[in-house]
Amino acid sequence: MTSGPLSQFRFSHAHSTTVRGPAQPNERLQALGRLIEKVTSQIGLNEVCKTSIPGLTFYRMAELGTPTYCIYEPCVAIILQGAKEITFGEETCEFGPGAFFVTSVDIPTLARVTAASEQIPYLSVVLKLDLSMLNEVIQTQAPPKHEMAPQARGFASGAASSELLDAFARLSTLIERPLEAGLMSDLIKREICVRLLLSGAGQWLRSVTRDGYRDKGIVRAIEWLKHHYDKPLHVAELAERSGMASSTLHHNFRKLTGTSPVQYQKSLRLLAARSLMLTDRVDVNTAALRVGYESVAQFSREYARRFGAPPSRDIKHAREQGARLE
Repeated sequence: MTSGPLSQFRFSHAHSTTVRGPAQPNERLQALGRLIEKVTSQIGLNEVCKTSIPGLTFYRMAELGTPTYCIYEPCVAIILQGAKEITFGEETCEFGPGAFFVTSVDIPTLARVTAASEQIPYLSVVLKLDLSMLNEVIQTQAPPKHEMAPQARGFASGAASSELLDAFARLSTLIERPLEAGLMSDLIKREICVRLLLSGAGQWLRSVTRDGYRDKGIVRAIEWLKHHYDKPLHVAELAERSGMASSTLHHNFRKLTGTSPVQYQKSLRLLAARSLMLTDRVDVNTAALRVGYESVAQFSREYARRFGAPPSRDIKHAREQGARLE
């Protein structure tokens, strides 16, 4: 997962849901939270802790932050304490303790911690998914009968089962056991894949993994957009580059990401422009042109719709807020 600072984003999308964990306190959830709190509390109040287990990361936030731009790689995340609000495309979800979400491909998102304090910090654990491993596990399973096509979206979510939490806890304890980690971490990651496939997200995950793994053209299209978001986008050319018809590209792209190629590129452009203005201190016109807009007026309109304020006002507010937090 990669990220950069954002500011006063208005989470005002029409589709907004809350994903909750188990109704009753879960001992496994609390035990895993205590383990992560022990590891992360030693390094600071607000930290990202990459562990010695490849792909396993802990997060601890002791204060509410401003919304953050993230690109979620294929991963599974479990919220252990506190709460987080994430906007995937046009859908906003708030995740509470015990809730999990899983993503299939690189998805531009906006996220903010909505419940955290020094006494009760926000805690979560994220594991990058090995799609080849996940596909291997899927191939060993008998295909479910009469499984309906899932909703086209770039993520799935649900309440983490005790078995999923237990697998994450065993994987996390390997941090202090390097010899065992080398022998057992992949076995536990494979078990996590099984637990996800047995969860409420299993149908969606089977569908997008099979399609994404088989249809490498969509992955190529996403990679091209990530590296050439400032170039003019012609869907027919992108489809040809990906080895499929335009209609097939559009359908499969939306199925894997929850959005269209045009909207995906727009998200990348706006977020890149905001980063240029905020960190490199370029002016609005320069930022718009650098990310590929021919019309500064159009850029400003689309920027205001995305971030809730025109570029100059939004950046001014972000800098003032950053100064107050220092």
